Amino acid sequence: MVKKKLSLVLVILCLAFLILWFSDILPKQVAKSVAEKYMKNEVLYGEQYHAEYAEYSPAHDSYFVYFSGGPNPSGEMGTTRHVGVYYRYFPFFVWYDSMFPG
Repeated sequence: MVKKKLSLVLVILCLAFLILWFSDILPKQVAKSVAEKYMKNEVLYGEQYHAEYAEYSPAHDSYFVYFSGGPNPSGEMGTTRHVGVYYRYFPFFVWYDSMFPG
């Protein structure tokens, strides 16, 4: 009886995880945390930015996380910056930074 309840709970948890993952709720949060970690490790003013929001771009098949509050290369404060994180269902790779587009 205990094994049946445990297996039922595990099945429900796995289904809940899959539903949250494929509804883009969890990947969006993963992309945001990957981009925040990238910004904290960024040498040039990365710690001064804070994440505003993340959104999926179907044209690029990736998430873009938008940051604000830090300086741009000329030293002006309050600028925005966005970071692109690949892929839609496995967003673990930062591929674009608007401060360094090349």
